[in-house]
Amino acid sequence: MFKLKVVLFLFLVSNFLFLSAAYGDGLASETLPPAMIGNRNVTFSINSSPFLIDNTHVVTQINFMLIDIDSQQPFPQVTLAISAFRADKALFGHVFKSDNGNFLINMIPQQSGNVSINEKGGFLSGIIGQHSGNYDVSGPVFNSGGLYRFKIQVLTMGSYENQVSKSYSAAISIPVTNYYQVYDNKYGKQNVTVIAYYDQINNFRYDPDKKSMGFVMPFDWSNTNLKQASVVHQEIKIPKSFGDFIVTKYDAYVNGIKLPQNAIIIDDYSSDDRIVHLILYKQELSYMAKQQHESKPEMDFSLASSNETSFPIQQFTRNAQYKVSLSWDPQEVFPGAITNFKFQVLDPYLFNKTVNSIDYDFSVIEGKSNVIFYKSGKTSS
Repeated sequence: MFKLKVVLFLFLVSNFLFLSAAYGDGLASETLPPAMIGNRNVTFSINSSPFLIDNTHVVTQINFMLIDIDSQQPFPQVTLAISAFRADKALFGHVFKSDNGNFLINMIPQQSGNVSINEKGGFLSGIIGQHSGNYDVSGPVFNSGGLYRFKIQVLTMGSYENQVSKSYSAAISIPVTNYYQVYDNKYGKQNVTVIAYYDQINNFRYDPDKKSMGFVMPFDWSNTNLKQASVVHQEIKIPKSFGDFIVTKYDAYVNGIKLPQNAIIIDDYSSDDRIVHLILYKQELSYMAKQQHESKPEMDFSLASSNETSFPIQQFTRNAQYKVSLSWDPQEVFPGAITNFKFQVLDPYLFNKTVNSIDYDFSVIEGKSNVIFYKSGKTSS
């Protein structure tokens, strides 16, 4: 048996972006719905940087702003009482002030010790009544990715003399990268990477007989959390040398409930590995919540090679500007037999609408580098 690889390049005017940008989950930031504080319509935003915590990360910066809906500017002279939590553990609580309403809080992780909070701008800034809004929080905080929750109490806005009372609950998720090595009887040792964009995962497992892998992630299935959770995103990187796992279709389950195929995205272009995205939006989360008779506070993910072939194969370009559909006839390819390949460039948002006048390169490669067919041209209807 021989293997063929079909490679199609589309030359687009716009710059390529990674697929992950097209499916951004937004959990590294959150903007809460507008609400009235007194007679002012306001919203509250929270953002984190860097987006991904890895072994090189030193500081995580959290930005808080209370924004005037009418002017789209932060309120000045804001006082916030902020408490931070990781799982059930309280990390810190403090009253923060900012003259310009922009809070920049640097989380400086340390493995042990007590949490210390210092306002930047010098010792005299608080004494003379000036508050930069820039703080350093040092201690055992933000030393790993996962889901962080904040309880915020607005104490003043517009003026330090204008005392108000408004509570917010917000959360941000910092992706966690997990590395695993599995052993397969046929393909030997294989390195699998899972990037969790919601919360930390555990109990990774691989079943060589069933050709399936899985892991567990904590998740609160309460109605309150379902209203707040916008998306759950897992990114699984599989080496292309892991032959039985490099298929055109996967079956994925959460707590035994099968995911629809539109929740499973295959990406062969953003890295040297095959990337499988499992993306659950509010609709899927609500459906799964209703299907569970007894819901544990977790998501038990399972991914397996499907016995079916996804036909035609459809994938997005890296900037998600186009969708490419590839099919061939006959579906089973034999050495020495004629095989007809057909591809279409489609609008990703309109059903079966082709896009014309796109330059392309089309290659059929045997093995790793033996090009047995090549054609370039421009698409037409």
